[in-house]
Amino acid sequence: MNGSHTRPLGDRQCLSTVRQYALAVALFVSRAPMALLAPFPKAANRKFAFAFVAVAIVAAKIIHVIARERALLRRDLVIWMLSFFMQDFVLLLALRFLAEWSHSTSHKNLFLRILGRAFNSILILFSALISVVNITFFLYARAEVRWRDVAFASDSGSRGVLLSGLVTLLMVLFCITAVAGFFQNNIFMVGGAAVDAVKWPYQAFMRRRRAETNYSFLPSEGLLDDQEKRSDDIRPSTPGSVESPFWRKIWSGFIILQFIFYALRPHEGALIFMSWTTPLIPFVDFKESASILRDIRPYNRVGINYDWDDKTALTDPVVFDWLPKDKVLKGFEDWYEEGRPHYSAKADPLKISNMDQDILPELKNSLPDVSIKHIVLIVLESTRKDVFPLKKDDLIWRRFEEAAPHNRLSGESVARLETLTPTANHLTGDFGDGFEHENITRRGGINFNDANTASTYTRKSMIGTMCGIWPLVADFNKEYIHHIYQPCLPQILEAFSHLDQNDAKESPWRSQYLQSVTLSYDHADESTEQFGFPKENIIGARYLRSNSAKFGKVNLPDINYFGMAEAPLLDYFRDAFASAKQSNERVFLTHLTSTTHHPYAIPAEEHYVPLASGRWDDLSHYVNAVGYDDRWLGKILGVLDDEGVANETLVVVTGDHGISLPENNKPASYHNPNAGCNHIPVVMSHPSLPPIDVEDSVSTMEILPTILDLLRETGSLSDAASKAAADLMANYEGQSLIRKLRHSDYRVANPTEVANEEELRNWQFIVMNPGRAMLGVRDRRHKTWRLVVPVIHDVEWQFTDLETDPTDTDSVQAFEFRAFLDKIQQRYGKEEAKWAEEAAFIARWWVEENNKRYEYGPYAATPTP
Repeated sequence: MNGSHTRPLGDRQCLSTVRQYALAVALFVSRAPMALLAPFPKAANRKFAFAFVAVAIVAAKIIHVIARERALLRRDLVIWMLSFFMQDFVLLLALRFLAEWSHSTSHKNLFLRILGRAFNSILILFSALISVVNITFFLYARAEVRWRDVAFASDSGSRGVLLSGLVTLLMVLFCITAVAGFFQNNIFMVGGAAVDAVKWPYQAFMRRRRAETNYSFLPSEGLLDDQEKRSDDIRPSTPGSVESPFWRKIWSGFIILQFIFYALRPHEGALIFMSWTTPLIPFVDFKESASILRDIRPYNRVGINYDWDDKTALTDPVVFDWLPKDKVLKGFEDWYEEGRPHYSAKADPLKISNMDQDILPELKNSLPDVSIKHIVLIVLESTRKDVFPLKKDDLIWRRFEEAAPHNRLSGESVARLETLTPTANHLTGDFGDGFEHENITRRGGINFNDANTASTYTRKSMIGTMCGIWPLVADFNKEYIHHIYQPCLPQILEAFSHLDQNDAKESPWRSQYLQSVTLSYDHADESTEQFGFPKENIIGARYLRSNSAKFGKVNLPDINYFGMAEAPLLDYFRDAFASAKQSNERVFLTHLTSTTHHPYAIPAEEHYVPLASGRWDDLSHYVNAVGYDDRWLGKILGVLDDEGVANETLVVVTGDHGISLPENNKPASYHNPNAGCNHIPVVMSHPSLPPIDVEDSVSTMEILPTILDLLRETGSLSDAASKAAADLMANYEGQSLIRKLRHSDYRVANPTEVANEEELRNWQFIVMNPGRAMLGVRDRRHKTWRLVVPVIHDVEWQFTDLETDPTDTDSVQAFEFRAFLDKIQQRYGKEEAKWAEEAAFIARWWVEENNKRYEYGPYAATPTP
């Protein structure tokens, strides 16, 4: 062999076979994406594919800028606008270059060309998909999609929600396809001109170098095509052509300008966020999930700043000597686990106790005559305070007038609106709605006119109402798998039953939960059990549609993507009280409605009155659904009358959250911080209570301690249970709403000695849907001031004074904290800016403390993201 190292023939054949297989696989991968589009010849055309993704990316970026433009100064928006499209331009250049390079026959390495085609096809499909989803979501929900919430799509209960946007998706696809199809040659040609403008300096250099060395002149196709003139790359060189030398210089100048503006642009979070190209946003979204509040800096030196960084309300559990030693009561596990810290009100620097305050004067003489044997808690889905009851000449009425011909509502519309909410009138005692009423009978009770929800996400709101605690600052329903750090109301009532088990005069409590829609959505079934409702006492759509349903299988059609209307539950309401009478039990019944959830459909047998069309069509459907819910409430009250328990039943009615349709026409609370999503009804009604209006600022997380206080003050508990209730009330974060409310005392050693209550604070929080992105903050000193705190990156700070901006559509917004405070001071003044800074640092401490209490994130036994 003369020392040569040639491979054996068998090895060469094997290597050749491997190469062939690798080439075949690469060829398949490169053609697979376009093969999927084979039924759609246009989509499989690379010119159309490039035009489609270009239109989608540019449209998604325009929407991205429009959605966030109010967070920037108008000056910055104008000066740096060109730089916002830099990444999109680079991406489209890369896609156009790959489309041309991978189809060039001048390159002899077929394998590399095939890989280039595969990569380009996948990149085009991915970019188009992300852009189309972003556009669709924004048009449907009027908010930008948050890709960190993508796990939501894997929840079986969420499929109906996703399918509800199918029409919008098809519309978006049709529009992009139409534009891309009509202009595909122009877009492809313009993209080629831009690529040439980028290649031009290199080509000019190579031509000069080769000319100097007597090489032949480089053809115009240069890098990409030395010999072939492709039929689909029409490159005229006439002066008017986009690929003529004149336009090549224009493109070159445009590219240079983009790079200059991009390089000179300040390195600020807002400008960086505006610049992300849409296909990269999912990666940015997943990366930026840590709290940004740890990094904010004080400027005016007001409030707590960093002073509370080492403070926590977690310490040894408060001693309850009434807890049994031989049995672990559900909800009270912390008291039985040695060394496990628990929330202590005495250690909480934000805790305000008003247990030393007198009962409200209007109630003082009435409570001894009130008998509370049963409690019915009704949570109204997406129900705003201003529809409970609806009032003439209020915002919703004015929206309908704006949409009406000649700004005058029809007789049918007026008739529907003036008779829409009689049950709400009856429960709240509020007949000052501008309408005439034949019957002004008041049921009696306390009507809170300035109540905010604890969260604008339903399952989190239920935590605040049922358990008397602030929800977890985490996306979606995570509370049930973490540490719900206080006993919930069903668990407390079960503890009372245990204390009274040897007292023949006392009846045990029976807790039941009713809803007509699915319980599988976001683990609602599991979280409801965590509240303390026995599994056999939880009724949802699956049970109602099963053969084992107590009152027969229900075959009603669904009215929204969660399930059917509430009507089949009436038998179960009636049965709850009839069974309790036979078994000598006390009823705690919780019911969550659903008809007022988007798309606000009502049963077919109900008469729908069109109140508006076009822009306010959703609002029209919503108000009709509110009317259905009001009639449904009337039927529930009728059951109490029929069963003879009305005079011994406390009826608590509240909303899970509001909806901002009349303010900004957004049909969902998802990533929607508008104040319309926060303001909800809270009514505590009993026939023996006088009708009272409370104007102070309250939260739904104060419902639980108030119920316990009412049970005690009306003598509706045994001595043992009354003592336990007093101990528990003192250790909840909220105040009792039947007493004079106090403001926060973190500035003073002894709040009872403060002469001027207005100098104190009472901070309230709203965990905004879906939970991790934004936090609402307000305090009772300044009822109309409202701060939206970004918990994660790429969310704006927002400040609103609802006195001057009642629809919350002109808030001060900024991404950078310092710029945000400056903008507040410029528009409103120094006092408002200082308040916003003070509230921001309260929120900073509270978010971290919230995670500690729930044992979430870095504070979990197994850290969570």
